Amino acid sequence: MSASNTDNSDLESEYEALLSFMYLSPVGIIRSDKSGFVDMMNPLAAQLLMPLVRGGDIENIFDSLSSVAPELRNLVASFESERGPVCENHRVFVTPAKDDAVVLSCSIIKVSADVLMMVLTDISRQVAAERRTRQTESWLAGIYTSVNDFAFFTLDAQGCVDSWNPSVEHLTGFGEAEVVGRMLSRFYANDEIVLHRWPEHIALTRDEGWHVEEFWCETKGGRRFWGQVLVAVLREEEGGISGYSVVLRDVTERKVHSDNLARLLTTDHLTGVTNRAHFFEVAESEVARAERNSRALSLVMLDADHFKHINDTAGHQAGDEVLKRIADEAKALLRRSDIVARLGGEEFVLLLPSTTAGEAMLVAERLRAAVERALIDTVVGQLNATISLGVASLGNANPTLQTLLAAADHALYDAKQAGRNCVRCSIAESEYVALSASEEGNTSQT
Repeated sequence: MSASNTDNSDLESEYEALLSFMYLSPVGIIRSDKSGFVDMMNPLAAQLLMPLVRGGDIENIFDSLSSVAPELRNLVASFESERGPVCENHRVFVTPAKDDAVVLSCSIIKVSADVLMMVLTDISRQVAAERRTRQTESWLAGIYTSVNDFAFFTLDAQGCVDSWNPSVEHLTGFGEAEVVGRMLSRFYANDEIVLHRWPEHIALTRDEGWHVEEFWCETKGGRRFWGQVLVAVLREEEGGISGYSVVLRDVTERKVHSDNLARLLTTDHLTGVTNRAHFFEVAESEVARAERNSRALSLVMLDADHFKHINDTAGHQAGDEVLKRIADEAKALLRRSDIVARLGGEEFVLLLPSTTAGEAMLVAERLRAAVERALIDTVVGQLNATISLGVASLGNANPTLQTLLAAADHALYDAKQAGRNCVRCSIAESEYVALSASEEGNTSQT
């Protein structure tokens, strides 16, 4: 056998070994060029990506993941070495971040100048377990690191303070006569005194055996501090509840650090608005609150028109500036209670509590007009951009966050079909209100 035939045989054997490894691997494996175009993928990777890919075709991995992890393309583009790990165990939330969320761990290795290997692992159960134990871990860590800043006392079965020790006065400034016989709300800051807070805390403690809650507290001298309260059940020999033990801690310094960390974890890296994972956490709570209190809630989905053309002709940096300007215009327009989030790629969503469909239409039209007027500074000069928007409101036709998103997405599709740079509103399954881009504030049935 010639040397050439031997070399070809060795290459074929290596290729077959690689295929066998990929197909039998317990993790998803994808090979692509540096632009993300896939040339090899094992079945598990296709299975993990199935919820994200319409029709099942995966040509470019970055495009397929753009709705949930748009930062991956930027991570690869900014990796300057010819080979090495681009990212390791980067979390990708495929579905909304809640207890049963689908979460993937993504690692990308640059094998050569134009070859990437991506490894995907389903870590949904791990993330759910982390979420359930976060309160416990936070409290235990704090106990060991801040032992000088806590007060310990007990409550009777009705929830009134029935014991006192010097640690209470050291932390809060209140003496025994000012505390015993009073409810825990004695330590609340004035703006934290909500009638339902303490009964709910006690109810959860009775159900679970213990409960942790955090809120602003105030000392006798008027100093505000961020307090963490652990309440645990004290039981009699026959099993009945005789009272509660309480640990009150000053965790202000930790809150400052955690707030900074929370901003990093909940904010989109490019635009500074809420990221996809945090949006779904907040949105689920807002939907539940709106239903509980019988209040209106509306949602606006929007994306940049002809965004691929902007990227192709002006470059990705110019596209980034367009996205940042859209986000800035939205933030300037909305109330403090509203939320603007980037779902992925060029797609954004506005969550508008206590807002009817008609009011949301006006908000959407004002944003559309503001973006259309904006002159966006980019590396290739000033650009103009437009957006299309779809509006939906919570109601009988859209009773859940999922149906609300689907209705807004359908309305956004209608806006695209109508020529872009306009607003469409989903009133019910087959009834839409159209708002022309040139008719701010007016609606007409279509």
